[in-house]
Amino acid sequence: MGLLLDMGRHLRDYYERAEARGEPLEITINNGAHPAFFVAATTPSSAAPIDVDELAVASYLLGEPARLCKSRTVDVEGIADAQMILEAEILPNVREPEGPFGEVSGYYATRADRWVVKVKAISLQKEPVIHMLHPGREVWNGQGLGIEANLFQTISKQVKGLKNIYMTHGGSHYHVVVQMDPPNNGMAKNAIMAAFAAFSDLQMVTVVNSDIDIYDAEDVERALVTRCDPAKDIVIIPNAFGHELNPVANGGNVLSKMGFDCTYPVPKPASYTRVSFADVDISQYEIV
Repeated sequence: MGLLLDMGRHLRDYYERAEARGEPLEITINNGAHPAFFVAATTPSSAAPIDVDELAVASYLLGEPARLCKSRTVDVEGIADAQMILEAEILPNVREPEGPFGEVSGYYATRADRWVVKVKAISLQKEPVIHMLHPGREVWNGQGLGIEANLFQTISKQVKGLKNIYMTHGGSHYHVVVQMDPPNNGMAKNAIMAAFAAFSDLQMVTVVNSDIDIYDAEDVERALVTRCDPAKDIVIIPNAFGHELNPVANGGNVLSKMGFDCTYPVPKPASYTRVSFADVDISQYEIV
C-alpha cells in the first residue's frame, strides 16, 4: 500500500537512514489506540525533535508506561491495546503512484508517486472498532495540543506579553491566532516571525490583544477590521517553505505566508476602549 512521508517528521528521517543503507524500514501501523498515541505521533518535530521518544510523550499523557507487544514478523513493537496492528516494512528506492486521497487540507491531494509499504502480518482485536478521521475536519484534535504548546513555548522566549495560542479549527493546522499584549510597538510582528520559524506548516498568523476572545471568530474578525491597517500591519513572506499538502503550494513545498498584526498601538488609544455595560450593584435595588 502507499504511504506519504512528510518532510521533517521522525518517520521520514528514519526511512531515509534505512534507504541510504539499501534496507527497508520495519514499522507497525497501529489503529484504534488511545488518543494519547495519536497526539504524540502528530506532535510537530519542532516540539519533538528526532531525539525525543514519542512513545515517552504518549506515556506521559497516559500517566503510565505505554503497553507494547512484540510483533511476529518485524523487530518493532506494536501498541498492545490497539484495535488493529499492521506489521510492515517501507521498501527502499520504490515509489508508486497513489491517490487521490482526502488530506489534512480538507481537499483531495493530486495523484503522485509515494512510498510503498509491504504488509507482512495483521493482528486484530476480537471485535475491532476501526478509527477513521475526516480529513481537514478533525486536524485540531490530534495536532492542535502539541502545536499550540510548542508555539507558546517558542514565542514566549522571543516576545513579552504572550497570553494564549489557538490553532483554529477551520485552518487545517495552517492558521494560528496569537493572543498577547505587547509592551512595545512592533513586537506583534516579531511574534508572527517567531511562529513561522517554530512551525513550518503555518501559512497564516493573526495576532490580537488579550481583550479579544481568540476562540470567537466574530471577535477576531472585529480586531482584524478595526486594528489591522493593511498598509503597515500585514507581513507577507513570499517563497517560504510550507506544507506540501496545502493546495497553494501546487504540489511542492514553496508558498507565501502572511501575518496580521491586529493589536492596538502602545500606549493604548482611548479610541480602542470597547463598549460594555456598566456594572450594576443589585443590592441597591429592591427586587419584587
